[in-house]
Amino acid sequence: MRQSQSKDIKSFFGTLVAHGNPRSHSRLDRGTLQSASKLDTGLNAISTTLLLAKDVGEAASQVPYVKAVAGVLSQIIRIRDEIQVNKERCGEIIDLVQRKSTTILQSLDKVYEAKGAEGFEDLKSDLEAYADFLRAVLQEELEPFKTQFRWTSYINRGKNAGDLQKLERELEDFKDRFSMKRLVEISVALLSQTGPSAKIIPQALPPSPKLVIGRDSVVEPIIQVILSFPEPRVAILGPGGIGKTTIGTIVLHDSRIITAYPTRYFVSSELAPTAELLVIRVADALAIPPSDRRTDLVSQIVDTIRRDTYPVFLFIDNLETVWDIEEEQQKVDRFLEVLSGASSKFAILITMRGAQKPKTSFPWDTSVLFGLDSSNSITMYEELSGNPVDVPARELLLKLGGIPLAIKLLASMVEEGDDLAELLKAWLYHGPKALEIGGIHRLSSLEQSVRLSVFSPRIDDTGRLVLGLIALMPDGLSTSTPWLEGFESVLPEATFLQSTLRTLRRAALLEKTGEPSRWQMLPPIRQFCLQLIDPTSSAGVSLVRLYIEMIIEHWNHASSASQSIILPEMGNIRSVLLHGLNLHYLPFWIGEAVAAYAGWATWQNIDESIFLSSFLQLPIPTVEQANISLWLGKVHLRWGRLGVAENFFPHALELFIELQDRLGEANTQKSIGDLHMRREQLDTAEAAFACALELYHELQNRWGEAEVYYAIGDLHMRREQLDTAEAAFACALELYHELQNRWGEAEVYYAIGDLHMRRNQLGASEASFTQALRCYSIIQNRVGEANVNKSMGDLLMYRDQLDAAESLFKCALELYSEIQSRWGEANTHNSIGYLHVRRDQLDAAGTSFASALELYHEIQYREGEANIRLSIGNLHMRRDQLHEAKTSITSAVEKFIEINDKRGIAGCTFLLGKVYFRNKELEAADAKFSQALTYWEDIGDNLCMAQTHQAIGDLHLQRMQLDDAETSLNLALDIFTTKVTYRLDEALTTRSIGKLYLFRGHFEASERAFSRALELDTTASSRVGQGQSHRCLGEMFMKKGDLNAAESSYIDALRLFLEIKDYQMAPCLLDLGKVWAQQEKINKSEALDAEFLKARWDEGVAT
Repeated sequence: MRQSQSKDIKSFFGTLVAHGNPRSHSRLDRGTLQSASKLDTGLNAISTTLLLAKDVGEAASQVPYVKAVAGVLSQIIRIRDEIQVNKERCGEIIDLVQRKSTTILQSLDKVYEAKGAEGFEDLKSDLEAYADFLRAVLQEELEPFKTQFRWTSYINRGKNAGDLQKLERELEDFKDRFSMKRLVEISVALLSQTGPSAKIIPQALPPSPKLVIGRDSVVEPIIQVILSFPEPRVAILGPGGIGKTTIGTIVLHDSRIITAYPTRYFVSSELAPTAELLVIRVADALAIPPSDRRTDLVSQIVDTIRRDTYPVFLFIDNLETVWDIEEEQQKVDRFLEVLSGASSKFAILITMRGAQKPKTSFPWDTSVLFGLDSSNSITMYEELSGNPVDVPARELLLKLGGIPLAIKLLASMVEEGDDLAELLKAWLYHGPKALEIGGIHRLSSLEQSVRLSVFSPRIDDTGRLVLGLIALMPDGLSTSTPWLEGFESVLPEATFLQSTLRTLRRAALLEKTGEPSRWQMLPPIRQFCLQLIDPTSSAGVSLVRLYIEMIIEHWNHASSASQSIILPEMGNIRSVLLHGLNLHYLPFWIGEAVAAYAGWATWQNIDESIFLSSFLQLPIPTVEQANISLWLGKVHLRWGRLGVAENFFPHALELFIELQDRLGEANTQKSIGDLHMRREQLDTAEAAFACALELYHELQNRWGEAEVYYAIGDLHMRREQLDTAEAAFACALELYHELQNRWGEAEVYYAIGDLHMRRNQLGASEASFTQALRCYSIIQNRVGEANVNKSMGDLLMYRDQLDAAESLFKCALELYSEIQSRWGEANTHNSIGYLHVRRDQLDAAGTSFASALELYHEIQYREGEANIRLSIGNLHMRRDQLHEAKTSITSAVEKFIEINDKRGIAGCTFLLGKVYFRNKELEAADAKFSQALTYWEDIGDNLCMAQTHQAIGDLHLQRMQLDDAETSLNLALDIFTTKVTYRLDEALTTRSIGKLYLFRGHFEASERAFSRALELDTTASSRVGQGQSHRCLGEMFMKKGDLNAAESSYIDALRLFLEIKDYQMAPCLLDLGKVWAQQEKINKSEALDAEFLKARWDEGVAT
């Protein structure tokens, strides 16, 4: 068996003997040392190239064209400082030529060192072509820009990224000619020679990594496989920079591996682009002297491993260098097959860039590496840079996809003093090129690391085209058949997409992620591949057209079918439309597509005002201008920028009227009504809605009619005209049902649920919310489901069912987080904050409000920020921190004034009155309450008017102005009983009236009022209110002298407060202590001891 293997090896590889002269080896040693010294002294890449050009030019001056190549290259590099116009583009050209030429010069240098001038004999035509190419670059691409004449810029205005890509392809072709055509022959001659001067320095084991973060779960299974199985064969796979070599080196140095495999070898395949050279590199690692090497070198390697008295561990790094070359794959696989049979005590560990392992007959245990998670990425950055992660660092780390090499380069640059904000800006403009620490090696430049994969031999031009197009799709390419067929239609004919995708996956440039799955790439790879898109390519234009047609066809976000198509593609649609903008590809229907996307984005609570504005600057048809202007107004309105919105609606209306577009006119009138609604200009809003309704009715547009009826219902809700609102909602619901529009039905049921809450009809409200949730679930509208869960949580909180409310808030928060709705998350954190306030968990409430404020600030939702500042002001009031409360409320009112939100201003004014009232500044409180009442009367909000009358009544009670108090409280009660149905506030007002009667000594009237308040609180399922009413009854019975009834009332109150953990349980316990003291159950000092009273209460509960 062994003999047949040896024969196979000899026949497969041929004879590996050196043909070079003995002196060539010493030349290589000197050249290698010179190159190393140049790099070690810290010379930059340009200096290195210039030195190489000088050395090669002088050494081979007698060879035609070699000196010419070196001379022209030097001119290209030095012309940089003379460029006056188009500096950035010229700089890119110079950098490109310099980078590629460095590799070419190194190859030429090796050729000369190995064989002298005769080594160039077969390269004459290539050298001539390369010299001509460099001259053309110098004369046509660079020298014209040494002047500042305007006509030069004009003539060259068409030159763009496509030219750079063409240059790059041509340079890549020359690099292949020189580095691959002769390198194999020269390297074999150098590395396999015999003679007295030949000696081998075995490759040392790489040092053990000093810092490894988040890889324990990867390393340990590899070690266990190696230790547990005979003849282990392990392949570590993954994209470039992911840490394959690091993991392999950790394994190599593990103490258990050292014990099990005392003989360990390391082979780097980076400089071995053929199977023959790989064999030589393995022979070098095994320290087989060149003078002793046989023609059947593979058999000699096998024999060497077999003769070792200890188990052998061989680590071959970067095997893809040779394996990716198609004509070398079978040779490498055959070499590994033979190598594997060397010994039963022989372990092989390989690393390969990509996701494909060698095609050997024996199996490989594979470990595919992925990026670090965000936590480990942060830890690695902080450990390496010595700096904590700030906002720019966190954002940059997110864009690096957890690639350890990228994190290491970023940390090194920060440690050297680079500014993170500038690095982030550079990343946005230049991608991976922004992260480098000098040199063009893959470990010192993220761009070079990615480039090695993208331009590897296995990736052809079609593969790079597909990468460029998928890079335009941040959400990735869906793996569903319709999407793949659509994507394939934009590619050149005869493209076999599935085959190309498989190749890209095997190269670890694409991976399938998510469920349903999509083809995606790591962020740095995507950023690099965006540069591959040729602006002149028809494929890019076709992709834009594909997405335009899709978004126009599926404009209706109420359709569940459209949702299933559009929602997963939102990021892609935006990116591809912007690509169309950059291409100036503006078909007639571009505005319709942009408006359709804006509708979806607004529905998803995404602010796309800047995106829309960029299209409005273009020369598009009037109808498209009108559509985009309308949507810009809608978006600004959605995000509370009312003044900006007002600028766009009249312009859109004017354009639609000019075009005699009645539908556009109706849509704009509806939006104008929405704007006036936000400003609480309800009469003006009603007029705009009436105009829109008339136009929709004329056009028989049922959808539009339904939308307007819904808006009219909302308008009457604001006026507290609940019956009229209910009638409008019923009209909207009937139309949506006729249209079979589940989304519209869900929205109306949701609004009706709010209406029933206003009436305190909590059962009916819950039923409507349940109907809304059912409709949203049918159409799989996650936003709607989250909204209903949040509102039902509010309802349960209203009923004092706080635990159940918390569960629904958590459910809503999870849904909002899943769909990345920052707006919804913020609203829910606000509700959770109020829930914590109800539980008297004020610190937790503060945390929730802070989370909401941060989210509102992130999405620049000023109305939300203002409302949260108001909530925080309320929280400070609960803590009796009146100064902080005043500061927070004042900050909120400033925000409301900025956005001209009259309702918000009124709410802040009312709450400031509360602050002054608590601070005993009764005059200031009176002024604020009066001002707030004026605001509410202007707005027409009966509920808030009643609440303010109630607060004014309490203020008069404080002043003992009992007649004025009675007037104000009766005004409030009249509104609650005749105009709005709000049981909680009616109960609160009735309790205040009871206190008024108590001040007057009217015990029977006081008892009736407190009992009525208790009845209202019970109807509203408010345990807090019930507890307060029982406590008021206890106070009344105390003053009346009925101690037993007082004790009973206080006990009932205390039980309720303890159930809901309300802060009033402590003062209520002291009230009960006073009763016990008067009953002589305890003494007076014990009645003031809260701990004693609590112990007595607990004892009573126990017995």
